[in-house]
Amino acid sequence: MTGRRRTGNGVTTHSPVQVTDRRAAQRVPVQIMVRFSATDSFQHVGDGVALDLSESGCKLCSAQVLPIGSFWDLYLTIPETSHPVLISEVRVIWAVENEYGIEFLRVTARELTRLRHFIWKHMNRSTLRGGPPLFTLVDHSSSRRPHLKSLP
Repeated sequence: MTGRRRTGNGVTTHSPVQVTDRRAAQRVPVQIMVRFSATDSFQHVGDGVALDLSESGCKLCSAQVLPIGSFWDLYLTIPETSHPVLISEVRVIWAVENEYGIEFLRVTARELTRLRHFIWKHMNRSTLRGGPPLFTLVDHSSSRRPHLKSLP
């Protein structure tokens, strides 16, 4: 596998890339529209499609060139909601062709809750297609609130 590396003068060089899975959270396969803008300016820069979404990042497919190490604001268009989920700071951590690894750095509690709700619903839908469930809801019928328990 080869990856793109952008230099400061705009030249793209190709070099071998070692593939290491460093995901911090379980990702679910999605295809949702994304807008991104320059951090702190809210100036629209580009569009793309988020793939493999988690609460800590996603894979982004976009025709826009996003340099490794650059920072952006990301707006995820969640189909069930009228307002996009704003991730107020993301960083590009890898790039291959027109796909980018995006790390979520700053997410408000409200937006994180919305994102988790969407991911949870999407995980449940994907498990209905034949795969084993990743989590189960445990209710001990006590004063404790129901909670999620990871399955082996």
